[in-house]
Order: sequence, then C-alpha cells, then structure tokens
Amino acid sequence: MRKRYHHEGQHMIPTSTNVKIDLKSATPANAGAVLVFLPQEKRASAPASLGKEESAAVGRLSASGAFAGKAKEVGLEIIELAKGKFRRVYVVGLGKLEKITAETIRQSAGAALRALRTHRVQRAAFIVPPALKALSSADIAEALVVGAMLAAFDYEEYQGTGKKTEDDEKPVALELSIVSGERSVGDAVTRGKLLADGQNFTRTIASRPGNNISPPTLAKAAQAMAREVGIKCRVLDEKEMAKLGMGGILAVGAGSSATPPRMIVLEYDGRAKKTKSSDGPLLVVGKAITFDTGGISIKPADRMGKMIYDKSGGTVVLGLMYALAKLKIAAHVVGILSSAENAISERAYRPGDILRMYNGVTVEVTNTDAEGRLVLSDALAWGIETYKPEAVVDLATLTGGVVVALGHTMAGIMGNNDKLIADLTSAGEFAGEKIWRLPLGPDQRDQIKSHHADIVNSAGREASPLQGAAFLSYFVPTDGSVPWAHLDIAGVADSDKELPYYSKGSTGWGVRTLVEWIRRRSEGIRF
Repeated sequence: MRKRYHHEGQHMIPTSTNVKIDLKSATPANAGAVLVFLPQEKRASAPASLGKEESAAVGRLSASGAFAGKAKEVGLEIIELAKGKFRRVYVVGLGKLEKITAETIRQSAGAALRALRTHRVQRAAFIVPPALKALSSADIAEALVVGAMLAAFDYEEYQGTGKKTEDDEKPVALELSIVSGERSVGDAVTRGKLLADGQNFTRTIASRPGNNISPPTLAKAAQAMAREVGIKCRVLDEKEMAKLGMGGILAVGAGSSATPPRMIVLEYDGRAKKTKSSDGPLLVVGKAITFDTGGISIKPADRMGKMIYDKSGGTVVLGLMYALAKLKIAAHVVGILSSAENAISERAYRPGDILRMYNGVTVEVTNTDAEGRLVLSDALAWGIETYKPEAVVDLATLTGGVVVALGHTMAGIMGNNDKLIADLTSAGEFAGEKIWRLPLGPDQRDQIKSHHADIVNSAGREASPLQGAAFLSYFVPTDGSVPWAHLDIAGVADSDKELPYYSKGSTGWGVRTLVEWIRRRSEGIRF
C-alpha cells in the first residue's frame, strides 16, 4: 500500500497529497515553472517581480491570442534561460475583474496545479498577484494554496501494490513556492495549508472502503488524530449506549455483530484560560455510516459501492476538529461522529419495528434505508443534554431527494433559527461552498406522524429532505432555545467527475464553511 502523508515536525496525518508548499520572496532559481495569475483585463501586464524573459513570455502569450484570461484558462510558453536550461511560464486566467472572488482564485489554482501534474513539473512558483478588488494579497495567497492543495489530492492508499512494469510512472512530488514580497502573506500561506490539510484528511478517511473503516476503526482514527493535535476524545461503545437508552443507533448497528456502533466525541477548547466562561460550546454532529446496504430495505446494487461515502458527515467533523486545533481558533467546539454500519443479518432491525430513542421519542421503522436520521437523533439529543451548547449544526448525506432538488453544486439547509441559517449560508458563500435553504415547519412535522408510535422514520418519497429535517427536529428543544441547523450534503459530499479542484470521489465539503463560521463567531465578526 502506497501512502502519502503531510509531515509537520514529528506528526503524521494522512492527506493523500504529495505537494510541499513554502513561501519565498523571489522565484527560486531551481523552479522549473513560474505561474502568473492575471485578470482578463490585465492579461498583458506581467508582475514586476518577474524576470525579463518571463515577462516577455507573458506578453507574447497575450499578444498571440493564445491566452484570453478567462477563469481557469491556462496558457504556456517554454523559454530558455541559459544554454540547456529551460523554464515553463504559465499564465493562468482569473476571468473578469469584477467577478473575481476567493473561489475564482481557488478554482484557477486547481487548474494550474493540474497543468503542473500533467507536465510532471517537480518545482514551481506561484506569483501572488497584488490586491484585486476587495481581496488582499494575503486573501489571494490563501486561496491559491487551498485550491492547489485540494487539486493535488488523490486517494491512492490501495494503488501501487501490484508488480511494477517498465511503463509504470512514479508519482511526481511537487515543491511549490508561493512568491510574494508582502509579510502578511506568510500567515495566509500557513492558514491555507492547515485548512487544506483538514479537508484532505477528511477526504482520505471518507475514501477508505468499508473493509478498512468500520465504527471501531473510525474511532481509532479519531483517537489518533486527537492525540496528535492535543484535543479530547471519548468513545461510547454499544454497552454504554445501551445503558443510556440510545435505541436509534443501536438498532441501525445491530445488523453487524463484527462491527458494532460507536459514538465518537471530540472536544476542542482553544480559548485563553482567562477568557473562558460558563457558556456552552458549539456542537457539530456528523452522520458516520461506514457502509450502508440499506438494510432489509436493500439499496439497488449498481450504486451501492458509493455508500462508502455515507460516513462523510462524520469525517467532516474529523477534518473540522483537526483544522480548528491546528489553526488555534479561539473557540470551544464539541464534535460527535455517530457511527454504525447498516448491514443485513438475522439481527438487523426491520420495517415495522418500534424504537425508543435517547430522549424517549418512539419511532416506527417504515424503511431501514432511512437509517442516518436514527443515528443522528440519539447523538443530537444526548449531545444537547450533555454539553448544553450555544448552537448545534449537523451534517449528513441524508437523502437522495436533496440531490434531485439541488443537484451536485449546493447543500440543503433547514433548521429552527433564521440567524444561524443565514450565518452558515454566508460562511459557505465565503468558503466557496454553496448552501440553499429549504422549508421546515409544522406541515413537515405532521407528515411523519405515526399511528403506532410518535413518528415514522420515512413517510415515502415526497419531500424527503424536508422529512429528514423534520424527523431531526424532534430531538432538539421544541422551544427553539438551542439554535439548530441541519445540512443535507448528499449531493456535494462526493463527485462522479473531475471538478476544478476536486478529483473524483470525496470532496470534504463542509470543512471550510464550518471553520469560517466558527472563526467569525470566535472573533465577533458580523456576518
């Protein structure tokens, strides 16, 4: 098994990337490539930090019409610096000036990184452009780093184990220098690296198959991460959950005797001791179904293999807690991964069963493939009672219906607090992760009422994302005293195609949004 790791001192967190990034005040002499990022209106204006030959190459690319400066467009010219010494000059488009955002820059950085990999470049330099519109050079540098590192991700832990042939090409490690003369850019480069590391850590664990990751082994991965970054980790096993009366997660996990369920609780407190108060933490809960057969209500076979990504909500919590600790954000956050394997056996829960959840609500099972809301509900009710949080957010690949409604470009959000939903939507817009609000109210809660219990876990296909949120609403205080938002990430947690800075597979969607939301709250920034 070939593994790639990001090294930081003596620590090792798997991120499945092979890019090393540093900050330079000038283009390194050994750089095999220089990359210039230009808006459409300034495509002939090379940065002053470029050498004479590189500047001339930028001008020629623009004058020839080969490069128009459109977003994600990449132009290339190879120049000779000295006899037998060549350098690639890439000009990367950012699009029209008035439309440039941090997300534009992330996507263009992803396009640039893919060009470098295609040409197997080993040493390259990104020239950080000056401030553009409302974006400072530091903002731009952070976006360049995040886009490049996310684009560099490939899940390859299970590749390269067979017998090598002469035609096999070894993966090229890339040394990438971020070139800027501004001091503020240094901190931005570090932030970008740590943020991307957290997201790529999420993607690595989310990509591991069901025979590698089960609830117990996911708990071990969380414990290892917690030790590395210095945060608390508590794991509730099936015996503890039975004592607590967590009927939902225990029912879902009952079908797999070899891989019993786990509730994994991570706690990070980055506040200075003198500023700590008795206020509750922020609570983030993630669905972590390590594999989902659908249970007795079995899924169609053709896409069941993608159910390794049904743990994506939980793995986002892992990446979030890693990033918070590494970035040293002054916040108090509890993250819960509610984890089970939805398997089929003589012990599996059945349609028609009635479950009693942690908070006493009874649930009639109408579909064993509506299992995510069962594992989330126990975690929500227990987490709120135990930690008395200021606000709660949950993430889950909960419904196919949200994909029908919103496609693969945005997540659906529902909840009981307008401001929390608006704040998360704003943080997502800044982070380049789109969120769209869907309705949740008495009509949806009534839709899932049961004749034999309090509620059913599925009332059919109609409005299925709204049903999922309505179900979860029974496990948060009904008086709205605890702000709560539910993110259905089924359409954005993984991708079937190459995207500007995502390869096929896990995206780690949500890490950047949640880090930004928590950072703004900790710094008292108005949304």
